[in-house]
Parts: sequence; C-alpha cells; structure tokens
Amino acid sequence: MTEQLDLFDSRWSRAPDRTETPLSVRESIKARRLTLRLLPPHTLELVVPRGTRPAKVQAFLAEHRRWIERARQEIASRHRAGSERLPSSIELAAVGQTWNVCYLHVRTTRPACRAIENALEVRTPDREFNGARALLRAWLVGQAKACLSPWLIREAESIGRRPKSVQIRLQRTRWGSCSGTGNISLNASLLFVEPSLVRYLLIHELCHLFSLNHSRRFWSAVEQFEPDHRALDRRLTEAWALVPLWVHEP
Repeated sequence: MTEQLDLFDSRWSRAPDRTETPLSVRESIKARRLTLRLLPPHTLELVVPRGTRPAKVQAFLAEHRRWIERARQEIASRHRAGSERLPSSIELAAVGQTWNVCYLHVRTTRPACRAIENALEVRTPDREFNGARALLRAWLVGQAKACLSPWLIREAESIGRRPKSVQIRLQRTRWGSCSGTGNISLNASLLFVEPSLVRYLLIHELCHLFSLNHSRRFWSAVEQFEPDHRALDRRLTEAWALVPLWVHEP
C-alpha cells in the first residue's frame, strides 16, 4: 500500500519554486530506503519508507539537490524537444530495433498505424494528426506483447517458476508487478531500456513467485539468478528518463 503525499506538507519540506518540475512524495510501506526517480512524462518522485523522520527526508533532499536540479533541467530539455512534434523514429533498445515513422493525412480513412518493413505508417483523417500518439501507444503495447511475454517465459524456465498469466500494459510508476495469484504484469516501456535491465526486471518479478515481499528469502533468490542485482536495480530506477514523452502525454 502506498500513499501520495504533498511535498508542501509541513512534515517534509517546501520547494523553492512551484514553477519548477514538481517533486511528488510517495510514502510506502514496502520501500526499504529513500529513493529519487524520474517518472514519465515529466515528474520527479521521492519514495519514502513509512515512518521516516521528516528531518531525514530533508537531509536526503539537501544531499541530492544537485541531482534534482540536473533532473529538472533534463526534463525541461526533453519536454521542449519532444512535446511539440510526433516522433520521426522509435528506438527499442531492449530488442535492438529502430523504426522510422511517417505520418499521412488521408481524409477518407480511419486512424491507423501499420508496419511496413522497418517503418511505421500512421494515417489520420485530419491534418493535425490527432490520435497519432494513441495509435503509437497501441502499437508499442503490441510489440511488447510479442517480445516481452516470450522473454519472460524463457527466463521462467531457467528459474523453475512459471507465472499463471502475463499482462502487458503502459504504466507510469512501475516497470512490473507480481500478484498474489501468480499473475505478472510488465510495462511496455521496458522496450526502451537495454536488455540487461529488462532481464533483471523479469528475474525480479519471477522471484516474487518464491516470495511476494522483499524479504531476505526474496533477495537471496534474485541474487542466485542475477548477482549484480543491486547495480541493475539502481540503473533501472534511473531508466525512466529513457521513456519518450509521447508514450504518456495525451
């Protein structure tokens, strides 16, 4: 269970300028440490373990102030560069694919996105290409189902635990999750990160089939299949910056 907290709550601290990229604070009973991360399309999040003293939160923010400033600058830069136009190409680092994208205004057709060799053709009946991002998001989820689901099953065979079902969807705050009934959900945005990080996430979720919480038993299972899990976990937290703006912006 998590709780969304207001950064301007007196228990935490006040941002120096409300016009900056907001820093949301989420209190979590599952978190083991204070964590900063970028969330698409342009949000900074601080995850706070339940019961953390406000003074410790303020000290953590002060210690990481330079990182926060750099992250805000990066978000502002990406927002200016990417929000005014649709992508001309899409790079799926996880599977080594690059897709060129072209947009066609065809008044007599329904909005559609189709793959032609290594290119995507997006057709809309209006000159502003309204709905094009929704078409690209639907295509992305389809690609993720084709690539990530079989990948998860291959990793499951090496681990010896198979999920009851696999779901693929777009999420803003989680790369993946595992339910108490053994259903694993994966974020289609994993296609934007490098293969080693995807594999770590798949192993992470599969190991929840041994233990649903982040207990010693769970991390012992993760370490058995991925000894470098600590470094990979940190890099995966930072990898939200790789998700393009069009994936989540309307």
